[in-house]
Amino acid sequence: MVDASDGNTSHNSVSNTASDLVNMTHASPEALAAYYDKWATSYEKDLLAMGYQAPARAAQIMTTQGLHAKSPILDAGCGTGLTGLELSNQGFSHITGIDISPESLKQAKTKACYQTLKIQNMNRQLDFAANSFAAAQCIGALTYVDNVEGLMREFSRLVITDGIIVFSHRVDLYDGDFSATLQALSDDGTWSLVDHSSPQPYIPDHADFGDEKTIHYDIYRVH
Repeated sequence: MVDASDGNTSHNSVSNTASDLVNMTHASPEALAAYYDKWATSYEKDLLAMGYQAPARAAQIMTTQGLHAKSPILDAGCGTGLTGLELSNQGFSHITGIDISPESLKQAKTKACYQTLKIQNMNRQLDFAANSFAAAQCIGALTYVDNVEGLMREFSRLVITDGIIVFSHRVDLYDGDFSATLQALSDDGTWSLVDHSSPQPYIPDHADFGDEKTIHYDIYRVH
């Protein structure tokens, strides 16, 4: 899954569905699932044509955190599996993917890099027991989450003590409220910040992202 834009792409090699991304920022879960179902077959081609490298960058970040190759990792908002495939390319072999789009999950299954794939709405409690994972990542999906604090507390519930949570978020949406939400979890001892990246490329060949809309990568350690 990739965060919605607030503009239109003019890239000639991408599908019309990719160009419709502008309309999805405040979509209902049902509309969001339908949109990504429609986009699933051309999603990867479109994003790679626009220079999307976040899955590879996130997987590289995960390798710096001292996780064993067989550590169970939750890939939240996994889409068609680009994120899981990059984790697999880095040697991780116990990956669970969740997404709201059934058709995207069908594409993810073909990657043969996930042990488990589930349809899940990240605005609700996730269907896993506490301490199920050594790490969780959420790359390019936070735009669609209404209750960011609830989701981060869910990740903290699911990830073991001293486990890692990695996520990306657009710099233009990384506002005071978002920062305050993250700080609240630090203040109450839920987690601590490991690293907050400088602005990094997101979709550099997208006409409306380019160099203007970048992302931060954050790493937190669960307490």
